[in-house]
Amino acid sequence: MSKKTVSQIMHNNPVTLQCHTSLTDIVKTLISSQQSQLPVVNNDKNLLGMVSLVDCQKALLSSAYHCDKPVQVDSVMTKDFTTFSANEDLSEVAIKTQHLSDNIFPVVKGDKLTGIMKRADLLTHLQNNLSLCSQKQ
Repeated sequence: MSKKTVSQIMHNNPVTLQCHTSLTDIVKTLISSQQSQLPVVNNDKNLLGMVSLVDCQKALLSSAYHCDKPVQVDSVMTKDFTTFSANEDLSEVAIKTQHLSDNIFPVVKGDKLTGIMKRADLLTHLQNNLSLCSQKQ
C-alpha cells in the first residue's frame, strides 16, 4: 500500500455549524452540503461535536410529537466521535475506521478543526492501491 497521510485526502475548508444553530438551519445546511454529518465548532474553530442527519431526524420527530420549543445544535450534536490528525497514515486510519459507521471524520490539531476526511475518499485511496497491486502482477 502506498504511504499516504490523512492530509493528502482531507478537505481543508469543511462546512461547519456553530453552537446555537437552529434545527431548521442545521437540516438546511446538511442537505445543501450533501453530507450526512457536519462538525460543530465555536468561533475559535474548536471542535465541539458532530451532528448528523439521523440526529436531526430524531430531534424533528420528538419536537413535532411533543410540540417542543425550538431545538438547537447544542442539544442534538454528539460529543462521542473519532478524530484524526493530518499526519496519520491512511492504512492505519483504514484499519481504525473499518468497524465505525461514520462517514465523516474530523481532522484536528489539538482542539482545532483543520479539516474533514470522508470515508468515500478513504475508499478511493484503498481502491487505487488495489489497482496498483493488480498492475504489478
